[in-house]
Amino acid sequence: MTTSTLNRNEYIDSISTITDHESRRFADQALAWWDRHFSWTAQGCNVLTDENGVHVCYLFGKIDRYSEYLTVYNLFTPLIDQRQGHARELLALVVDDALKRYVRRITFSSVSDSLDFYTTLGFVFWGINSIGNYHCDLPIPKDGLDGFIQMTKTIKSKVLLGDKIEKIFAKVNNNEKKLTEKQHLRLNTDRIKLAKQWGYELMLTCKHEIEVQR
Repeated sequence: MTTSTLNRNEYIDSISTITDHESRRFADQALAWWDRHFSWTAQGCNVLTDENGVHVCYLFGKIDRYSEYLTVYNLFTPLIDQRQGHARELLALVVDDALKRYVRRITFSSVSDSLDFYTTLGFVFWGINSIGNYHCDLPIPKDGLDGFIQMTKTIKSKVLLGDKIEKIFAKVNNNEKKLTEKQHLRLNTDRIKLAKQWGYELMLTCKHEIEVQR
């Protein structure tokens, strides 16, 4: 497997080969979102290519100008290529590249259906954002994607939050109040599934301790 970056026209050509409706719809949505928010000349789409030259997984992400954050916006594998480890492999390669650029943290939001994938990798979620997706913001361990499980199991939440705690708090605070009844039910189910990888209450405790010490 190899990874490369597609420009806009290359991405459009690539997703034109996707045959199932849901995967194509998601690919088109990712294109439209990137068009609205970013310049393709500054950053394209990361793609994982198999030994036959087939594009099997796509990742839209960006490193900020200060090399502080790798932000992952969209990560998807077309249906025909799912459950073969492609998303994990592409994410690992992108994280490794970020480390080479001395990027310190990773952030992204996950929909409920993707939580199993991210929790298996060791990610912790501090709460939900304004549209009800699960918000992650963590340091990048020196050994890359493989290091998240050990890091989140052994390092205290206060350290993981670091000096970003106020930023994270602002991102997730009081968003539960905006949820519909159906979303609340889903959140309660997801909290049980996330277990120790749900960090909202721990984040609030850390914030309170910091305020007391001031």
